[in-house]
Amino acid sequence: MNTRFLEAFVWAARLGSFRTAADKLHITQAAISNRIASLEQDFGTRLFDRDAREIRLTFAGRNLLVYAERMLELCRDMYAANSSPALITGEVRIGVIETIVHTWLIPFLQRVQERYPGIEIQLTSESTRRLHEQLQQGELDIALQTDMLTGDHIRSTGSGAIAMGWAGRAADWPDTGKPYTVAQLAQHPIITMNRGSQPHSALKALCQDEGVQLGRVHCVSSISAIVRLVKAGFGIAVLPLAPLREEIEQGHIALIPCTSSLAPQRIVISYSEDITTEAIQLVAMLACEEAARFSVGLAEEYGA
Repeated sequence: MNTRFLEAFVWAARLGSFRTAADKLHITQAAISNRIASLEQDFGTRLFDRDAREIRLTFAGRNLLVYAERMLELCRDMYAANSSPALITGEVRIGVIETIVHTWLIPFLQRVQERYPGIEIQLTSESTRRLHEQLQQGELDIALQTDMLTGDHIRSTGSGAIAMGWAGRAADWPDTGKPYTVAQLAQHPIITMNRGSQPHSALKALCQDEGVQLGRVHCVSSISAIVRLVKAGFGIAVLPLAPLREEIEQGHIALIPCTSSLAPQRIVISYSEDITTEAIQLVAMLACEEAARFSVGLAEEYGA
């Protein structure tokens, strides 16, 4: 029995679509259909009920899925047990939030390249919400983001946090040695990340806890754009502090001390369990290690 046929069957069952399974395996939809048709001929039964909109596993298909997953897992483990890291191959699609792009993404990718030179990385940057959608739809293998995600064949691990705080144009916020209250800071125009993001949610939660009414809040999807707006004096920002390190050291942006702390931005590594390759899990483990290392490194600097 050809394991590629089982692979096509398992991914079609998991993703609920021949087209999506074809995209995942980088083959044509016709190839997926042919492989499954061959399995159906081998077992003498239909594995899927098909209509114009969707495919559904038959009773026989559900039974076969259990054995197909076990067989592919065994093949994967057998290969992993007898292969050196340098020989591990595969394509891994990774989605990241922008905070990670500006902090530990490059060291992480360098470690992947050094340890597993045969693994090919595809990278995209999106919001946490969009990354969740792409991971659940089978468009991503790993999501480096901020919220725990659960689901069939998806695993999530918390891997530290990045301190958040207030920042403003250095010329406008000299160091007076005294922290500002949330009420004082809320009188200024505030710039933060998209609605529903952790920085935006942390700002709302802090103001609610302090009984402070928020004034003007400008939501911007790009950290780079927020930095430019702050440097231009457009407002003060609430965002993860680590991406600001260079601007702070150069004296362009100042941290604004506050009497109350913002909740840190969590980092969560979520990945799809792939029974055909160990590449995804290995890369996810490296991401967990790099995120934890980065968080520990920042703990003393920003009081995280």
